[in-house]
Amino acid sequence: MKQKLRYFCMAMIAVMAFAGCSNKDSDTAALLEKAQQKMTEITSLQATMTMNVKMTMGSEEISTVTSADIAAFVEPLKMKLDVSSYMEKDTDQKTIMEMYVQKNKNEINVFSNAGTGWVQTTAEDSSLGQFQIYDNISGYLSAIDSPVSKGTEKIGDVSTVRVKGILKGETMEQIIEESGLLSSAQSVGISEAQLKEMYSEIDGLPLTLWIGEDGLVYQYETDIKKLIQVVMDKTIALIGADQFDEDMKISVQSANISVRCNEFDNVEDFEIPAEALAAKQ
Repeated sequence: MKQKLRYFCMAMIAVMAFAGCSNKDSDTAALLEKAQQKMTEITSLQATMTMNVKMTMGSEEISTVTSADIAAFVEPLKMKLDVSSYMEKDTDQKTIMEMYVQKNKNEINVFSNAGTGWVQTTAEDSSLGQFQIYDNISGYLSAIDSPVSKGTEKIGDVSTVRVKGILKGETMEQIIEESGLLSSAQSVGISEAQLKEMYSEIDGLPLTLWIGEDGLVYQYETDIKKLIQVVMDKTIALIGADQFDEDMKISVQSANISVRCNEFDNVEDFEIPAEALAAKQ
């Protein structure tokens, strides 16, 4: 059972795969409105995404890192991704994947290679999860609740305003579903309906946006520590706490998703490799 739960922890973390604002001061509101407009005008961007999770299970510490370098064109959607996922104490087991995404009419084709050859699948926009940087930023700008300016900070050479707020409601639920929690929970026998009952116990997810004077979002970070802790606690309760030893109690130390963006409207075009395009579905 301990191994099964450990597998659940890893599966949840590795799969990567988030209206209306309120209580805004006038300057913050104006900046968010400017950012919403400016982000609708961009045609491409590059981003580096990092997801760090640290937790303990009894005396065992589990620290995982998932990262992705992303180059994306907005319309039509075309993306190139280099993704890696590993445990800090077991880097020999690092999973590395090269991916391309391309939208053709109403269908999204995903080409991936984890070192064993190219595989082609079809997907929905929502299934791209945290890799769909442009859509995530647009959603966060419109859904952030109680935003407050926390001063200025440089991201690289760019001066930005740091805005903190909360993601609630449908946007929060979208983050949960895109994080892989639903599919991972099912691997240990938890139903989707049971997992969705946990939403009410998570009073929003903290969000920070770094917005430049030009209205572009140069970085964002979402704190998902409470989300993962609630899911872990409920998972153990639903499976049956009596099946677990005391040393199997899970405590989430930290968990966050951070994305830094650059090269707005300046992404170098790329071609999807012929061998990827030739892969069968």
